[in-house]
Amino acid sequence: MSQPVPQQHNPEIPWRRVHPISPFIRSWSVLLIFGYLLTNLSFQTLGGIVESFRLSVGQAILIFVGIVVLALLVAGALYTIAWRFYQFRITSDAVELHAGVIFRRRRYMRLDRLQAVDIDRPLFARLFGLSKLSLHAADGSEATLTLEYLKATEAEQLRREILYLASGAQDDPQLDPTGDPTASADGSFDGPEAAASQQSSGQTAAPQYPYAEYLGAYMQHNPRGLTEAVGQPSGVIPKHTAPVEHPQNPPRELLTIPFSRVLGSAAVSGLGAGLASAIWVLIAGGVALWFGYQNDGSTEPLPFVIGGGIGFLIILVFITAVTAFAQINSNYNFTARTSDSGVRVVSGLLSTSSHTIPPGRIQAIQIYQPIAYRIFGWYRIHVTVAGYGLTDSSTTVLPVGKFNDVLIMLSVLAPDAGVDQADRLIYNALKYTSDEDGFTHVPSRARFWQPVAGRRHGYTTTPTLLLIRYAKLRRILAMIPHERIQQSTVHQSLSDKLCGTVSANFSTPPGPVRVNISNHEPAALIQLFFHEAEIAAHARRIKDKNQWMAVEELENFEKAAVKAKSAGGDRA
Repeated sequence: MSQPVPQQHNPEIPWRRVHPISPFIRSWSVLLIFGYLLTNLSFQTLGGIVESFRLSVGQAILIFVGIVVLALLVAGALYTIAWRFYQFRITSDAVELHAGVIFRRRRYMRLDRLQAVDIDRPLFARLFGLSKLSLHAADGSEATLTLEYLKATEAEQLRREILYLASGAQDDPQLDPTGDPTASADGSFDGPEAAASQQSSGQTAAPQYPYAEYLGAYMQHNPRGLTEAVGQPSGVIPKHTAPVEHPQNPPRELLTIPFSRVLGSAAVSGLGAGLASAIWVLIAGGVALWFGYQNDGSTEPLPFVIGGGIGFLIILVFITAVTAFAQINSNYNFTARTSDSGVRVVSGLLSTSSHTIPPGRIQAIQIYQPIAYRIFGWYRIHVTVAGYGLTDSSTTVLPVGKFNDVLIMLSVLAPDAGVDQADRLIYNALKYTSDEDGFTHVPSRARFWQPVAGRRHGYTTTPTLLLIRYAKLRRILAMIPHERIQQSTVHQSLSDKLCGTVSANFSTPPGPVRVNISNHEPAALIQLFFHEAEIAAHARRIKDKNQWMAVEELENFEKAAVKAKSAGGDRA
């Protein structure tokens, strides 16, 4: 891999270091275990030394203190060396990390591959006011570059700097490379007074860019979405030779989940997990106890029944409490907001996290409604983002919300659906099933293989999205932008061969969103296959931008849009 090109105005970019106590925070648990073992071994050794050398109590205490001080000095020296050799720097096109003494580790992440930026504050790090900055690349979950640990203000500043450089706007004099100074560490905005003071101090406000239009377009077909209009630019950013003043575009809060709903969803989810675990353990334990009862020939089953009941209650309470607390700790004060840097989600109780996804980095969206959520009209939204992987908690961008909250989040997560009454399309797709709902359903001869989902399993398309609907008891709706489909395949499984159907898979980066269609009519699914192959190619010409504010990419965007439009007219 080629080395990063230094910035022209600073040929020797200096290396930076994390906070001096970072090695201690990274390995504090190991240090505590070492201290515990050292203390125990020291007391045992102290007793042997006292007996062997007939030392006094004072001499033994001095020896023990000397051992502790020596161990602390050695640990401090090792931590200092580890800190000195842990350094990073940010160039105009990459973030570099050098770490390790004996085993050297060098990481190089290109900014045009950046997919998301997270700021995490574990409980122990919060005690020192420190944060962890994680950069996710498009090469998978193992390509994450982590800077541990930084001051909270420094981490927020670095996030703004990295997103600024990743946007490709380094040469725009209207953008402040240090980010928005009025934004606090948690991503909030300090208000118009701060913006006014910024302008009076001579700093130029950041202009709006096409992402604002991307946010606002969805609302044209979303009458039940945001009540406040999203500001839209008059066009692409003007060339730098003729700068134009633009209004301040501060972070804009979308929604905050009330604590009562977080608590209720945690109780429901915890109770469901507790019941499922307790029932499985009860069944397994009951079978084992039954065989034991038969072998012993005992005639008193009452002790087994009482023991099983007590075990059932213990497991139920324990799993329910652990699961509920984990959700409360993760979703407390969940707030979603949008800014020039992209979509930002902040949440957490003991450990807080802040995730920022730049424009156009979401590969697929899934609206999920568990069985218990149907009682309260709640929904959950998962997304696939290259770099997060399958199990990352950051893929949940709405843990629990009403349908109107779903629409608000879709206004920044999904492109304009391209149809009138997009909210009605999504609502009907989640709630109802009919022959006139626009979805292509599983044929009757193949419903044997999907006895529960039945006719609900189907798909439809809009000018910008492929929508796939799953399940019946729990409701799932997957939404994949056409330009995010990387590969399409049509195949026949054993069930397909038996009932004369075919299945398809639409590949995206690894994530929680399901992107497969099973047991459908061959003619319709093959037609969808070719349709997606054609439309995805033209959509990628228009919407794929690694550096969303680079002048070259904006110009290519306009050229590709004209070319795709003319190609569409020729096909018509």
